[in-house]
Amino acid sequence: MDSESVSIELPGAGVRPWDQLLRDVRELEMRFDMLIAQYMQFVQPTSPKSASATPQPAVSSGPLRTSEGRQGCAQLENEIKSVLGDLDAVIKEMVETVQLQRGSSRVLERHRGLYNDYLREFQRYQSNVQNALARSDLIGDANTSSTAAVDVGDRDRLVVERGRIDQAHTDIDMVLDQAFSVRQDLSEQRAFISGATSRMVDVTERIPGVNLLLGRIRSRKRKEKVILAIVISVCISILFFVIS
Repeated sequence: MDSESVSIELPGAGVRPWDQLLRDVRELEMRFDMLIAQYMQFVQPTSPKSASATPQPAVSSGPLRTSEGRQGCAQLENEIKSVLGDLDAVIKEMVETVQLQRGSSRVLERHRGLYNDYLREFQRYQSNVQNALARSDLIGDANTSSTAAVDVGDRDRLVVERGRIDQAHTDIDMVLDQAFSVRQDLSEQRAFISGATSRMVDVTERIPGVNLLLGRIRSRKRKEKVILAIVISVCISILFFVIS
């Protein structure tokens, strides 16, 4: 079974940046899509003959009838379990990041929902594989050779559709990331303005002479206004006296 390795930096010392967590979770989701598409080749539910009939898992025409195929299936299961474990670890780290108000809770909920869907999907296919293996052991190679093969066309269409959905999710993540960045910038600007105001208040408090000087200037201006008002009143009184 050919497989590609994905290098994911799992949580260690401290919380990693939100952008790095998003890249890791997307890589793991793409890795899971590729592995589950390979895993689907081993078993596929057969179409029921009637509306009341229950679909039965059908063993793929080749892989599960050989020991090499069964070993490949088991190896693929272990790889999927490893990817799901890594994905769960990254999502837990995303939870910590959101709690520190460094990430988007909506993005976290979407990826956590995808993880739960992946887990249920893998468990469903794993159960079908186990049932198919048990059924194959009971009825023998003669009967298993006549079972239905996997509908490759339908599987490919499902993989393509999932790729489109993942691309749409990626676009949504980009928009949410941009909105989150704008919010961070606004918060930083507000903190900068608050800091500048606090520094100005500190300066006036540390230099008492500045407040004293400002107070004297305001007092002198008030005196000048009073004197000017008295002079104007006297001039107006003299003007009325001369006219009368």
